[in-house]
Amino acid sequence: MNYGRLIGKAEAIIATGMPGLYRVLAFMGIQKIYSLGDLGRAASAFSVAQILAFFTAIGWASLILVRVPAARDREERVQRFYELMSMSVASLLVLGIGVILWSQFFHSEISGAETIVIMVGWTIYQLTRHYFLAMREYRRVIFYDVILLAATAMYVLAFRRLGVAAGFPLGFALGTTGALMLINIGFPREFPSSKAVELKGIEFGLTNFLSGGVALSLVPIANFTDGARFAGIISLIASTSAISALVPRAISMYRLPELSRLASEGKSLKELNARTAQEIRLSCIAAFVVNALIVACIVCYEGTYDRLWYTSICGFVLCAQGCISMLGMANSSILMVREASRESMAVNFISCALFVITVSGFCAIKENISFLSIILLCIAVTILRNFMLKRCSVPLLSSLRVG
Repeated sequence: MNYGRLIGKAEAIIATGMPGLYRVLAFMGIQKIYSLGDLGRAASAFSVAQILAFFTAIGWASLILVRVPAARDREERVQRFYELMSMSVASLLVLGIGVILWSQFFHSEISGAETIVIMVGWTIYQLTRHYFLAMREYRRVIFYDVILLAATAMYVLAFRRLGVAAGFPLGFALGTTGALMLINIGFPREFPSSKAVELKGIEFGLTNFLSGGVALSLVPIANFTDGARFAGIISLIASTSAISALVPRAISMYRLPELSRLASEGKSLKELNARTAQEIRLSCIAAFVVNALIVACIVCYEGTYDRLWYTSICGFVLCAQGCISMLGMANSSILMVREASRESMAVNFISCALFVITVSGFCAIKENISFLSIILLCIAVTILRNFMLKRCSVPLLSSLRVG
């Protein structure tokens, strides 16, 4: 047994889950040191910043995962990183101006200043973090995540004494940790001078936004169809089930650098993709078993007796939907490695639009629609999405060189 590879995958799982753990611990700390109201305002600003970061960070981070491992040496890796980071900064400036205008003219309850600070910090943190993820330096990533937790605790305590809003320490902690990682990465011999912005980063950002949109909508839909208490149970199931989804995500991320290297060398991706798909398939089966036990515990503890079976079935089907969605990750990785951003965006746009149109149609035709019918529809759309991803990825498995 290759223990080194097992340890590497375990480290990848921990590194993949740390941002989620950070959010939970940071919010708990704000609630304890500030107040529940301050947490609500900070969490709202954080959520808006994360949505905007699909276009300032996540799309460009996807390209970092692909291009950095394919570089010939360290100098070229750093150069490619800064090329992508400069484009991220350009999108950050545009969206930052948009947030300022939005907060000035619409007088939103969500603080524009807090949103911008968190967005800047989250962008720097994600970009630099993905550089080390691309290099499979998971221990270093985990080390910096621990620094982030310590920095957040320090900033929250200091800013609370100064009477500063709760969102600012989060942004400052993220920015400080990102700056430390940036120093570790080093600086290029020549900073990028091109003013052109690649659309691929925006397209991958939109792809991630669309692919996550269906899952994010399920809890509000549950609240609409079956009430707040039922939605609370569904949110608990969705949150805990997301933990087991870290395993297939970590497998996919662990394979990305190797896929990127093979693609840059013009070699076939068929064998490695098949192996990755098989590992993800097995991990999804294991995840469903674990999630089913979690659902049983949550429903027995939180569910009402008269709706026990209905809530249980909805929970099990929700877990199945999450696992089925994970099955498409291997093919998504192929599209990412080949930088087929438009194909990936088209697949996710079609599936997301189909879900929205069908749900809207059901609501217009039928007055009382059940959450179970919505989640079954979501499974059907997810299966269609996986089929389209496979159709798009198959021609890209053969030997070819990225232009």
